[in-house]
Amino acid sequence: MTRALHADGVLCCNVGHERYAFRSADVRHVERAEYMRVDRGEDGRLGTLKLGGQQVPVFALGEVLGRSASHDHAGVRGSHIAITADRSALTGWLVDRIERTTTPAQGDIAPLPAIIGTQASAWFEGIVWLVGDIAALLLAPHRLMSSASSLETTHHDAVFAPVQRRAMASPEPVAVIFSTSVLPPSAACRYALSGRQVAAIVQPTASIAVPGCNDYVEGITRWQSAVVPRIDFRAPAERTPHRRQLIAQCGARQHGSLVALSIDSEVTMCHPADEHQALPDVACPAFASGMFRVSGETVALLDLDALLAMPSES
Repeated sequence: MTRALHADGVLCCNVGHERYAFRSADVRHVERAEYMRVDRGEDGRLGTLKLGGQQVPVFALGEVLGRSASHDHAGVRGSHIAITADRSALTGWLVDRIERTTTPAQGDIAPLPAIIGTQASAWFEGIVWLVGDIAALLLAPHRLMSSASSLETTHHDAVFAPVQRRAMASPEPVAVIFSTSVLPPSAACRYALSGRQVAAIVQPTASIAVPGCNDYVEGITRWQSAVVPRIDFRAPAERTPHRRQLIAQCGARQHGSLVALSIDSEVTMCHPADEHQALPDVACPAFASGMFRVSGETVALLDLDALLAMPSES
């Protein structure tokens, strides 16, 4: 059965420096962690908490999301446990801190795009924007523990209103040419995208890390009312920021999703012309539609659908 993600209250919780949220309707009880009896189990539970005569298994949320090391008995002091219910089963989630927030507006709740990956899509229903750029990933507690064993059959049970997405209006064919180091290595000096795919070129904004996402998703950012994955194929240690951020629209194979690419500050506009020579002898990467000589430079015509269809190690 599906349910709409409406603007009900949320309960925010912190794991280290990362912020998550439960629906208030999903949380049955909040308790201090010192009342938990530490009892490591083969299922990964950290311990148990007695609630109404029932022994509730408690899991460290950071461990389930792969974000933190195991807690010891001393490490849980000062922490809290949020207890959620899935049908008749109760489950406790150990976090560092819990706080209630004001009820978010409808426009401040959005789904995560499918590009982030299957595991992340199973763990999270969406994202809640709290104040300004401060946001929390909205957890799906009924899928947190089952996702590991039934990942292949995971389905979304939240229904969202579609986000209207448009690229820049372009009365005639034009290409946007730019440089970036976030793409896989290729023989191209620069890259090009159709102007019809480019939604905006903006200053870089902070991104939010998403546990369980595809390797090439650095995080998600907000542009207007859309949640936009930031794509970076470099190793995490090599991800240095660029001067600008390009917001682009994918094609039909990626359902018209928006993605963000960090690019260098030098951007040019180019109208297709006969003097733009195709380079059939230059190795064309799998994520490009062709290689061309433009103003003395080797330019790859970027195919975003092919780029995002490349295998991820995540």
